[in-house]
Amino acid sequence: MRTLSNTIKGKAIKGLLAFCLLFNFSAMAQQSALNFDSRLHECQGFNGGSFSFDKDPLDTTNNVGRVDNIGGIWEGVGITFPQAVCLDSSKIVTLKVYQSTNATTTVILRMVDAVAADVEVEQSFTGIGWSTVTLDYSQARISGTNTPINAEGNFSVAGLLINGGNNTIGTYYIDDLTFPNYESANSLDVIYTDLVYEDEFNYNGSIDTSAWFPEEVPPIPGTGWFNNEEQHYTSRTDNVFASNGTLKIKAKKETYNAYGLTKNYTSARLNSKYYFQYGRIDVRAKLPEGDGTWPAIWMLGTSYGNNWTPKTQAWPDCGEIDVMEHWGNDADKIHGSLHSLSSNGATVNTQTILDEDVFDQWHVYSMNWSPNQISFLMDGFLYYTYNPSVKDATTWPFDDPQFILLNVAMGGIFPIDPNFVESTMEIDYVRVYQNVNIGIEEENKPIDISVYPNPTSDFVKVNTADSGIFKVYDVLGKLLVSKEIIHSGITEISLPELPQGIYIWNFEAEQKSASGRLQIVN
Repeated sequence: MRTLSNTIKGKAIKGLLAFCLLFNFSAMAQQSALNFDSRLHECQGFNGGSFSFDKDPLDTTNNVGRVDNIGGIWEGVGITFPQAVCLDSSKIVTLKVYQSTNATTTVILRMVDAVAADVEVEQSFTGIGWSTVTLDYSQARISGTNTPINAEGNFSVAGLLINGGNNTIGTYYIDDLTFPNYESANSLDVIYTDLVYEDEFNYNGSIDTSAWFPEEVPPIPGTGWFNNEEQHYTSRTDNVFASNGTLKIKAKKETYNAYGLTKNYTSARLNSKYYFQYGRIDVRAKLPEGDGTWPAIWMLGTSYGNNWTPKTQAWPDCGEIDVMEHWGNDADKIHGSLHSLSSNGATVNTQTILDEDVFDQWHVYSMNWSPNQISFLMDGFLYYTYNPSVKDATTWPFDDPQFILLNVAMGGIFPIDPNFVESTMEIDYVRVYQNVNIGIEEENKPIDISVYPNPTSDFVKVNTADSGIFKVYDVLGKLLVSKEIIHSGITEISLPELPQGIYIWNFEAEQKSASGRLQIVN
């Protein structure tokens, strides 16, 4: 865990003592704004200030950050950006701040760099409710001085101080911290919008075998499963079942004999009877806890064979996509990986993202698969993209359908805690999205509609002869804009200060609909 003191190597910066940066990323994310919709947006206070998640006082469907000051002189919260903020050209950072009284409030956002001088911009506003604070770093100052500077360089860490130096007690809400020159090199090349498969596990009892095949027979006679794993897989409700709207896969310590083998642990491994080629998969899950647990949400090419398709290729020729892999002995780290002939076993085609609370909190683990690249996301943050320059049988066996696997292994790579008793991977849903209307001839489109300009900044024009509802969603499915269109022709729709990024528009008329990708730029 990084601290500010580690980052600045002892710089004498007024009031910014060591604070934890709970925003850990091992690679780049996709968004250019922090909107506090995810625990990955969590910050931590310093000098008495505190951070927490809360609801927008004016809109309970909107998640925001909450900053509480207790009256210290230089209270604040620490932030680290998913990717360094570059101030070489565009200099503007914006932040929304809410206060409940008609007071004059001062915001300081201090950009911290491990080598260069730290810079800050101070801005004041007056009013009740939400205000947008614009911070221009061409008019910055060197932190702790009155020396003006046209800020340049890359900054990964920031300190946010609201009424710093004023001994002011107060509660403030923050949202949509938007920063410049941020466009991830790992951007999604295709946005999939049509839900084509889902399992919400809305039943109780044994697993639905019309959707899932519980795999039990060990592949290595006399030994068991690969990687020297120490469990038997079963289909018993002791190890796998659905209840209260979620799937449970439970690993247990128990002596169990099957197939001529005695093992000290049991668990479950499910193969989906659904398979697909290209699209996005989202799995919302909580992970099991304990040294030796090895949960995974992953996929194999149908060419590998299973209970309903014949085997035509061995592993790794069939291709493997690890949507989420977690080792209990390395508890804060989530892996997204791929295996093929060019990289298997200890694959080099892998990246990680860090989060401290994968056991008690729900997270959405996603994989976006197009004909050209495969991207891995956690809670909507894209942290790894695989896009080999040469795509052949050794590097890209990912042009055939794949099925989904859910399992919790025990041991293998890491030792098991001798005090381990049991732990559960809980799954809320499995969803797959594709673009089912791609390739439809123009005259067969369900709705004749044009949405432009695209890219845009603060509005779109919708040209259609149909009446209906036009909506805009973020990539996690959160509704941001809804507008009724009641006449034919062109309707202009305002976009309420949406951060730069990729969104999905959808238009629903009577018994027909259309959707597409919308790009917002500054």
